[in-house]
Amino acid sequence: MNKGCRILKRTLKLVTLMFLILTMVIGCSNNSGNAGKTGDTGNAESKGNAGNTGNKENVVETPEEVTVRVWFGREDFIPGDKFDSFHKQYPHIKVETDVIPLEQSVADFMRNYNADNAPDIFQTYHENVFTLGNQGVLYDMTSEYDEWKANDPVSYNNLMPQAFSITSYQGKPHGLAIHMGPRWNVYRSDWFAEAGINPPKTWDDVLDAARKLKDEGHLKAGQYGFGVVVGADNAPNWFQSQFQSMGGEYTESGLPIMDSDAGKYLINFYQTLMREGLAHPETLAWQSGEMRGAFISGNTAMATIGDNIFPIINKDLGPYGEKWKAMEQPARPGAEEAGRPNASSWVMMVSKKTEHPDAVSKVLQYLSSTDIVREVAHRYQPTTNITVMTEDAYFEAKPWQAELEDAFGRAEFVPGHLKHPELQRILLDLMQEAVANPDRPAAEIAQKYQAQINVLDQ
Repeated sequence: MNKGCRILKRTLKLVTLMFLILTMVIGCSNNSGNAGKTGDTGNAESKGNAGNTGNKENVVETPEEVTVRVWFGREDFIPGDKFDSFHKQYPHIKVETDVIPLEQSVADFMRNYNADNAPDIFQTYHENVFTLGNQGVLYDMTSEYDEWKANDPVSYNNLMPQAFSITSYQGKPHGLAIHMGPRWNVYRSDWFAEAGINPPKTWDDVLDAARKLKDEGHLKAGQYGFGVVVGADNAPNWFQSQFQSMGGEYTESGLPIMDSDAGKYLINFYQTLMREGLAHPETLAWQSGEMRGAFISGNTAMATIGDNIFPIINKDLGPYGEKWKAMEQPARPGAEEAGRPNASSWVMMVSKKTEHPDAVSKVLQYLSSTDIVREVAHRYQPTTNITVMTEDAYFEAKPWQAELEDAFGRAEFVPGHLKHPELQRILLDLMQEAVANPDRPAAEIAQKYQAQINVLDQ
């Protein structure tokens, strides 16, 4: 797990074609040997009695009406279709949706689970899978996925393997990773050109670029070189993505080794931003919205931002390449080979208390289907749907993807840990101390919080 899950690249077009050919061959073979069976490949709840049309007692039973409750972690994840086509295909399945922020998904789910009022499906950060699995609150979808694969192998095989593996606990899938996305380094290419600065290759280059912009008067009052997220209400996802790019490693259990060279360098990087006035003085209170807003509004020259925000930047700041560009996050000097691109997934997990697993499976198939997920991927988060990620339309909708495709294919997921919520709290405290105490030796901060991190394995 600590080595991350490799994301498939665009070359999977060939793999997809092979799957399609194999499926056609299997389909022809099955049809020739089952001439008397129904042609139900839509996963209907109840199948007819083809071949018994002369017996009036053998009638098609009306499927039981059921309700599937789904919690999305962001409104943007809800498809534009809003389940209209799903309800037409399965009129007996009513889908009710709500938006519970990812940051409070686990707490709200557990509270409702203990009160026997949990949703059937809920969305959360992929790092929470181990914690939830260990608590025994997730439903094993193995049987439902086996049926999906048997009934509709084309759509099943059109998902990257990570769609299933990233939601697995003890080798069993308990949900579906429909969306995933890396975090990149964005920068004001127009400011860089004006100042004669090349795109940074290392994090030292990032600091040097911020210094040059500041010292040579390229930044106006209220503008800063780099934006970071340190606010107490945020998950330290940006911090961990930077840690990975700097060559940071994790223990076998999924804990970051912060007292390593990479960890100490990262702490010192945050301290340097504050010590030299290269970041906003109120960074300690910044949430993700402030950081993103600062870049979009022209008050920050560089930042670590997720792919899902790029369509907004493209709309508000201007077409990609004119004023802004994106790149793989830089490397730590001397550790270029150790750096890795980072990715996260916002997984759809299934409650163990669901009473309608077959209907739940149909909902997940709908959300991951090409026609439905394409719309979400084009305007928001990338997807594990192979067709969507490899077709020309995606590259047209997101012009930066052509430059980032290789790094996208090498991205690794942040590993999870059984005590992930506690780890999140420790990392947030570490970040805040680094920003609040820029003159304290980074090694001391690393040692202090590594001791707290190590306790999580005891």
